[in-house]
Amino acid sequence: MKTYSEAQGKPKFDWNKFLENPPEDRSDEHLFASTLSSKWVTCACGNLCDIIPRSIKGKPDDRELERLGIEFDYEIKKGDFVTAKETLAKIEKLSTEIIERLTK
Repeated sequence: MKTYSEAQGKPKFDWNKFLENPPEDRSDEHLFASTLSSKWVTCACGNLCDIIPRSIKGKPDDRELERLGIEFDYEIKKGDFVTAKETLAKIEKLSTEIIERLTK
């Protein structure tokens, strides 16, 4: 399966790998990740399967997934990588449930 990012011609970004060894606060790597997290195409939600229903700009139609994506962006920007990792796990769990519903 392709991620939404890949389907939109953007490279896939491994948020789990990034969060395993997070950068120093306000480093170039942190600022780069903050830029990615602020766009629906490249954020944690954008790096999920492209069959998840979305708006034209990539925002998930599912309200809870949208909320978690906004939280994730905020946590990345704050440099709260521990909480961001927890939120990412919630995003992945919910996206799996959405995909299962769509493919039944």
